[in-house]
Amino acid sequence: MHIAFPPLLLGILLLAGCASNLPPSIRIDVGEPLTVDQVQKDPDGTLDKVVRWGGEILSVVNRPNHSDVVVLRRPLFDNGEPKPRGGEARRFVARLPGFVDPAEFKPGQRLTVSGHLDGLLTLRVGEYPYAHPVVRVAEHHRWGEYVEPPEPPWHRDPFYCDPFWPWGYPRPWPHCW
Repeated sequence: MHIAFPPLLLGILLLAGCASNLPPSIRIDVGEPLTVDQVQKDPDGTLDKVVRWGGEILSVVNRPNHSDVVVLRRPLFDNGEPKPRGGEARRFVARLPGFVDPAEFKPGQRLTVSGHLDGLLTLRVGEYPYAHPVVRVAEHHRWGEYVEPPEPPWHRDPFYCDPFWPWGYPRPWPHCW
């Protein structure tokens, strides 16, 4: 017996497979375009504003009712994923309810959070007292290791002629004429 799926049903099944498991507040920027520096300068004026920030986890401090994850802020891609480098390189605290296992939230992992700003928390960085903005986390997402996307072959210079591409035979000259 042969069952034919209509093309519309097949298209719906394919699109459902591409659906993202990211929370909407992580995938779409719904917060204010505030920087850590702006919050440090005006903590009362930015209190309770919604932000979407991300970066690299530096440390985890568990408290009786919540956990503070110290994050080095990095700029975000459009989907909310932290970029591997760049940005203001300032620290903030992501305050998560309950217990966070430091074995799961390891230093160097990338994290994106969305939530409300909740003032400043002064922690020591070495001997220096540093004011960390606190984000009361509503939603968060941990990302896997960043892998640089490969350059598509059509992005090659059209005026460069390498007769041995894509095999990569080393040539002493930069062109073939």
